[in-house]
Amino acid sequence: MKHMLRYSLLPLVLASGACTDRVTYEDPEGIETINEQFGGSDLLMIAQEMTQSFSNSNVWGSTKPRVVFGGVKNRTQQHVDTVNITDTIQTALIQSGKFTVLAGDQGIEEMKKETDYQQSGAVDMESAVQLGKQRGAEYVLYGRFTEIAKQEGSTKSRWMKFTLNGVNVQTREIVWADEKIISKLKEESFLGW
Repeated sequence: MKHMLRYSLLPLVLASGACTDRVTYEDPEGIETINEQFGGSDLLMIAQEMTQSFSNSNVWGSTKPRVVFGGVKNRTQQHVDTVNITDTIQTALIQSGKFTVLAGDQGIEEMKKETDYQQSGAVDMESAVQLGKQRGAEYVLYGRFTEIAKQEGSTKSRWMKFTLNGVNVQTREIVWADEKIISKLKEESFLGW
């Protein structure tokens, strides 16, 4: 009887083990092809190509031009964290040593809080920063992320374009622009596997 009970529970134990989740580490720079949506591989590809194009351009006037990142508009149907893309490009530009990257919207509020605190009288004025000494940007980077999505039966197509522009603040001239296009196709199998 014990053996019969033990053997009758075996399929249940095996089935429950087959339904458990498994978590593994992946190569963060490997190609991710889970679906046709924007993903980490796409972000890295865009950031690397934009950084290389920007760095290799000969339009920047000074030795270490001062740049600030404006916004990148997400005009897709997906949730795309465009700040994540610009953060990656910004980090690469800083690490290249070829550009002086100034804080944009993401740092202005924090700096204002700190300078207000320093000017409040709570900080020794000899160690407080002097107002009016911040540097102005020579160039502003801004862009947009767009897509065209189509579906016919079980086939989905997604065409995505990331555009980034560099504008000379003094002249308002767009001195640099580049685009990265990503196209993905997803064909669902008959049984959805």
